[in-house]
Amino acid sequence: MKKRTKFSIIFIVLCLILGVVVVIYATKMTSDFKKLVSGNDAVENVLVHDVVLTESKDGEKSWEVYAATGHYDIQKVVASLNDIVGNYYEKGEVVMSFTAPNGSYNSETKELKLFGVVKIVGKDDAKVTTNSISLVTSEDKIKAEGNIVINRANEVIALANKGSVSTDFKNFELYDNAEIRVYKDKR
Repeated sequence: MKKRTKFSIIFIVLCLILGVVVVIYATKMTSDFKKLVSGNDAVENVLVHDVVLTESKDGEKSWEVYAATGHYDIQKVVASLNDIVGNYYEKGEVVMSFTAPNGSYNSETKELKLFGVVKIVGKDDAKVTTNSISLVTSEDKIKAEGNIVINRANEVIALANKGSVSTDFKNFELYDNAEIRVYKDKR
Protein backbone atom coordinates (compact mmCIF):
# COMPACT_ATOMS: atom_id res chain seq x y z
CA MET A 1 0.00 0.00 0.00
CA LYS A 2 1.03 3.51 -0.69
CA LYS A 3 1.95 5.81 2.13
CA ARG A 4 -0.93 8.14 1.28
CA THR A 5 -3.49 5.29 1.34
CA LYS A 6 -2.24 4.10 4.77
CA PHE A 7 -2.48 7.64 6.11
CA SER A 8 -6.05 7.99 4.75
CA ILE A 9 -7.14 4.69 6.35
CA ILE A 10 -5.59 5.63 9.71
CA PHE A 11 -7.23 9.07 9.55
CA ILE A 12 -10.68 7.59 8.78
CA VAL A 13 -10.35 5.01 11.61
CA LEU A 14 -9.33 7.74 14.08
CA CYS A 15 -12.30 9.89 13.00
CA LEU A 16 -14.66 6.93 13.47
CA ILE A 17 -13.27 6.18 16.94
CA LEU A 18 -13.51 9.86 17.90
CA GLY A 19 -17.10 9.98 16.60
CA VAL A 20 -18.10 6.92 18.64
CA VAL A 21 -16.51 8.40 21.78
CA VAL A 22 -18.35 11.71 21.25
CA VAL A 23 -21.72 9.93 20.77
CA ILE A 24 -21.20 7.82 23.91
CA TYR A 25 -20.18 10.87 25.94
CA ALA A 26 -23.13 12.97 24.64
CA THR A 27 -25.59 10.15 25.41
CA LYS A 28 -24.26 9.86 28.96
CA MET A 29 -24.49 13.65 29.48
CA THR A 30 -28.04 13.78 28.12
CA SER A 31 -29.23 10.90 30.29
CA ASP A 32 -27.63 12.48 33.39
CA PHE A 33 -29.36 15.78 32.60
CA LYS A 34 -32.72 14.02 32.11
CA LYS A 35 -32.29 12.26 35.46
CA LEU A 36 -31.48 15.58 37.14
CA VAL A 37 -34.53 17.34 35.70
CA SER A 38 -36.98 14.46 36.22
CA GLY A 39 -35.66 13.41 39.62
CA ASN A 40 -37.03 14.50 42.97
CA ASP A 41 -34.03 16.75 43.53
CA ALA A 42 -34.82 18.90 40.47
CA VAL A 43 -35.15 22.64 40.95
CA GLU A 44 -38.84 23.54 40.71
CA ASN A 45 -38.77 27.29 41.28
CA VAL A 46 -36.05 29.54 39.91
CA LEU A 47 -35.51 33.16 41.03
CA VAL A 48 -34.40 35.49 38.24
CA HIS A 49 -33.49 39.18 38.05
CA ASP A 50 -33.86 41.61 35.13
CA VAL A 51 -36.27 39.42 33.17
CA VAL A 52 -37.06 40.10 29.51
CA LEU A 53 -39.90 38.15 27.88
CA THR A 54 -40.81 38.52 24.21
CA GLU A 55 -43.75 37.01 22.36
CA SER A 56 -43.90 36.83 18.56
CA LYS A 57 -46.79 36.36 16.17
CA ASP A 58 -46.31 35.52 12.49
CA GLY A 59 -42.58 36.16 12.80
CA GLU A 60 -42.96 39.68 14.22
CA LYS A 61 -42.55 40.82 17.80
CA SER A 62 -45.99 41.04 19.40
CA TRP A 63 -45.05 42.23 22.87
CA GLU A 64 -42.06 42.60 25.11
CA VAL A 65 -42.03 42.69 28.91
CA TYR A 66 -39.28 43.79 31.28
CA ALA A 67 -39.50 42.76 34.94
CA ALA A 68 -37.15 43.62 37.80
CA THR A 69 -37.52 40.15 39.36
CA GLY A 70 -39.43 36.98 38.84
CA HIS A 71 -39.82 33.32 39.68
CA TYR A 72 -40.19 30.52 37.15
CA ASP A 73 -42.07 27.41 38.24
CA ILE A 74 -40.86 24.56 36.04
CA GLN A 75 -43.73 22.24 37.00
CA LYS A 76 -46.46 24.78 36.17
CA VAL A 77 -44.51 26.46 33.31
CA VAL A 78 -45.50 29.83 34.78
CA ALA A 79 -43.26 32.83 35.36
CA SER A 80 -44.33 35.22 38.16
CA LEU A 81 -43.08 38.75 37.50
CA ASN A 82 -42.59 41.90 39.61
CA ASP A 83 -42.21 45.60 38.67
CA ILE A 84 -43.27 45.20 35.05
CA VAL A 85 -42.87 47.59 32.13
CA GLY A 86 -43.77 46.50 28.61
CA ASN A 87 -44.69 47.35 25.06
CA TYR A 88 -47.18 45.91 22.58
CA TYR A 89 -46.22 46.01 18.89
CA GLU A 90 -48.13 45.98 15.62
CA LYS A 91 -46.28 45.98 12.30
CA GLY A 92 -43.01 46.63 14.12
CA GLU A 93 -44.23 49.77 15.90
CA VAL A 94 -45.09 50.28 19.55
CA VAL A 95 -48.86 50.80 19.75
CA MET A 96 -49.13 50.75 23.53
CA SER A 97 -47.01 50.66 26.65
CA PHE A 98 -47.98 49.29 30.03
CA THR A 99 -46.83 49.05 33.63
CA ALA A 100 -47.90 46.83 36.51
CA PRO A 101 -46.53 45.89 39.90
CA ASN A 102 -47.12 42.15 39.38
CA GLY A 103 -47.87 39.68 36.64
CA SER A 104 -47.49 36.17 35.30
CA TYR A 105 -46.74 34.49 32.00
CA ASN A 106 -47.82 30.96 31.10
CA SER A 107 -45.45 29.61 28.46
CA GLU A 108 -47.88 26.86 27.38
CA THR A 109 -50.95 29.04 26.81
CA LYS A 110 -48.86 32.13 25.88
CA GLU A 111 -51.03 34.22 28.21
CA LEU A 112 -49.65 37.31 29.92
CA LYS A 113 -51.56 38.47 33.01
CA LEU A 114 -50.84 41.74 34.80
CA PHE A 115 -52.35 42.75 38.13
CA GLY A 116 -52.15 45.37 40.81
CA VAL A 117 -52.71 48.85 39.41
CA VAL A 118 -52.23 48.20 35.69
CA LYS A 119 -51.72 51.28 33.51
CA ILE A 120 -51.79 51.20 29.71
CA VAL A 121 -51.12 54.09 27.33
CA GLY A 122 -51.84 53.78 23.60
CA LYS A 123 -50.02 55.60 20.83
CA ASP A 124 -53.00 57.96 20.39
CA ASP A 125 -52.83 58.84 24.13
CA ALA A 126 -55.74 56.57 25.02
CA LYS A 127 -55.29 55.42 28.61
CA VAL A 128 -56.59 52.39 30.49
CA THR A 129 -56.27 51.81 34.22
CA THR A 130 -57.55 48.60 35.81
CA ASN A 131 -56.87 46.01 38.51
CA SER A 132 -55.91 43.22 36.11
CA ILE A 133 -55.52 42.41 32.43
CA SER A 134 -55.06 39.29 30.39
CA LEU A 135 -53.35 39.42 27.02
CA VAL A 136 -53.35 36.45 24.68
CA THR A 137 -51.33 37.22 21.55
CA SER A 138 -53.56 35.21 19.21
CA GLU A 139 -56.67 37.20 20.20
CA ASP A 140 -55.41 40.79 19.63
CA LYS A 141 -57.45 42.07 22.54
CA ILE A 142 -56.92 42.85 26.17
CA LYS A 143 -59.34 41.46 28.72
CA ALA A 144 -59.63 43.65 31.82
CA GLU A 145 -61.26 43.19 35.18
CA GLY A 146 -61.76 45.43 38.19
CA ASN A 147 -62.15 49.22 38.30
CA ILE A 148 -61.62 49.78 34.57
CA VAL A 149 -61.20 53.39 33.50
CA ILE A 150 -60.70 54.09 29.79
CA ASN A 151 -59.89 57.64 28.78
CA ARG A 152 -59.59 58.61 25.09
CA ALA A 153 -58.17 62.14 24.85
CA ASN A 154 -60.65 63.41 27.46
CA GLU A 155 -63.43 63.01 24.86
CA VAL A 156 -64.66 59.58 25.96
CA ILE A 157 -64.34 58.20 29.47
CA ALA A 158 -65.60 54.68 30.10
CA LEU A 159 -65.95 52.97 33.46
CA ALA A 160 -66.75 49.30 34.16
CA ASN A 161 -65.90 46.31 36.30
CA LYS A 162 -65.25 43.94 33.36
CA GLY A 163 -64.49 44.39 29.72
CA SER A 164 -62.06 44.15 26.86
CA VAL A 165 -60.38 46.54 24.48
CA SER A 166 -58.78 45.85 21.10
CA THR A 167 -55.04 46.34 20.96
CA ASP A 168 -55.52 49.33 18.61
CA PHE A 169 -57.89 50.96 21.20
CA LYS A 170 -60.67 51.35 18.61
CA ASN A 171 -63.13 48.77 19.95
CA PHE A 172 -64.32 48.44 23.53
CA GLU A 173 -66.55 45.86 25.15
CA LEU A 174 -67.71 46.85 28.63
CA TYR A 175 -70.09 45.18 31.06
CA ASP A 176 -70.83 44.85 34.76
CA ASN A 177 -71.75 48.38 35.91
CA ALA A 178 -70.51 49.98 32.68
CA GLU A 179 -70.81 53.73 32.20
CA ILE A 180 -69.64 55.75 29.20
CA ARG A 181 -69.28 59.52 29.24
CA VAL A 182 -68.84 61.43 25.98
CA TYR A 183 -67.62 65.01 26.16
CA LYS A 184 -68.08 67.40 23.25
CA ASP A 185 -65.43 69.87 22.25
CA LYS A 186 -66.42 73.35 23.51
CA ARG A 187 -64.79 75.29 20.67
